[in-house]
Amino acid sequence: MKFFQHIIIFLCASCLLVSCEEDFVLRQNEFKPSVVVNSVFSPGKPWQVNLTFSRSRLEEGSVIKPIETAEVEVIEKFTTRVILLKHVGEGVYTSEIYPPVADRTYELVVKVPGYDIVKARSIAPNKAKVEILSDVVEKLDFEISDSKNNYYIWDLVYTNDKNELDTTSTPTPGKLVSGINKYNDLSNYIQNITTPKSNDSETTGKQTTKYIFNADLFIEEGEGQSQPIKKKYLRILTTSKDLYDYYKSVEKYNVSEHHNCSFCQAPDIKSNIVNGLGIFAGYTEDFKEIK
Repeated sequence: MKFFQHIIIFLCASCLLVSCEEDFVLRQNEFKPSVVVNSVFSPGKPWQVNLTFSRSRLEEGSVIKPIETAEVEVIEKFTTRVILLKHVGEGVYTSEIYPPVADRTYELVVKVPGYDIVKARSIAPNKAKVEILSDVVEKLDFEISDSKNNYYIWDLVYTNDKNELDTTSTPTPGKLVSGINKYNDLSNYIQNITTPKSNDSETTGKQTTKYIFNADLFIEEGEGQSQPIKKKYLRILTTSKDLYDYYKSVEKYNVSEHHNCSFCQAPDIKSNIVNGLGIFAGYTEDFKEIK
């Protein structure tokens, strides 16, 4: 009897050992890439829209491919004017005719063969009024007043003999966001100013906010720079909600722990594209010199 018991235990143990090793093949359904739109626009600057196809992370050797055969137009909703964009290569479509106007809504329409029509809407708000109240050694104190509850992103920029103040448009969202300097753990965004500027705010319609941070966050001369700093500026971007949400989602994505974790879920990047991925958003920009 004990002999048969030993045989049964042996067979059970063998089954367990064999079942511990099993090949697992990860399969995915047939992958159809999505249309990816990347475009930010600013008043008076040329239109530029970058179009690519998304790639499969599960497909070895997959690459991001530019879309070369799309029809791209921007519609100014106020006048119903249609602006046709021309393909100039590498999935980039541009137009210098009828550049964006502040505080007007624009609709992007992209037609790619074999895909539903891709659309998005956004606006470049009017530039907010920015006043530097104090830039003494201890702090920088600035005030924003605006007639609407808009969204703002700020940073500090500087010039030297090799690096003059650059006010040219940056039509690629990733480059715009990566070009915003961070200062320790401070957030570079301000949402919906709601504090009345004065008792007559009901008649003027103006709103205000005050923002203060320590001057030791400034870029100091000689700190990793080959040229002495000539001038420093506070840069304020008055943005659409689309761009504001996009910036915040990219910031959250960059600080998340998914980079060092194979099974963590990465935060979603904000998109306002219908039938596609990416961002189409507007902003205005202002520079105030810091003495």
